[in-house]
Amino acid sequence: MILQRTWFVIRLIPGWLRVAFTLIIELFKATWGVLRMVYAPRGTPLRPGILAVPVESQSPIGITTFANMITLTPGTTTLDVSDDHSQLYVHALDIDDPEQEVADMKDSLEADVVKVWP
Repeated sequence: MILQRTWFVIRLIPGWLRVAFTLIIELFKATWGVLRMVYAPRGTPLRPGILAVPVESQSPIGITTFANMITLTPGTTTLDVSDDHSQLYVHALDIDDPEQEVADMKDSLEADVVKVWP
């Protein structure tokens, strides 16, 4: 039993390293984007909005990890999870294209989380 648990944890290490690396990269990109918004000339309009982000992960810890990664990223905040746990509602500071924003979140953050917590 202990050997099985140890092997399970060892198998997760590369996945968690990938998740951490992805989060760090996304933090730098989002921080740079928020800094550009803050130092933009006065009159530059922001387009805030709420996005419905579909969730692939079925495990509660996978959904929580994805939601927390979104909240840690500057410019976005996870507001709520749908009752059936199929969507996250996310507030974004500036949205150019809602579909592209959702695709970016799923491709960058959720893709690695699903590999660790399906």
